[in-house]
Amino acid sequence: MTATHFARGAMFGVLARLAAVLGASIVPQDGEALILHESERRLLPAELQGNAVVIAPTEDALQAAFRTH
Repeated sequence: MTATHFARGAMFGVLARLAAVLGASIVPQDGEALILHESERRLLPAELQGNAVVIAPTEDALQAAFRTH
């Protein structure tokens, strides 16, 4: 799934919940991959594994990750 040009705010909560339900990672166009569990790191392509960041599946955690990464 791809989400581009979305309004920040509540959309972060939707993305976090979707990732949690689907067991998906979030890969911003210009940042590190965001994973919800350390065990998901091995599922990423090799070039994304080293810099992947583990976050909680919440709106606040996703917003903070986008601000800092």
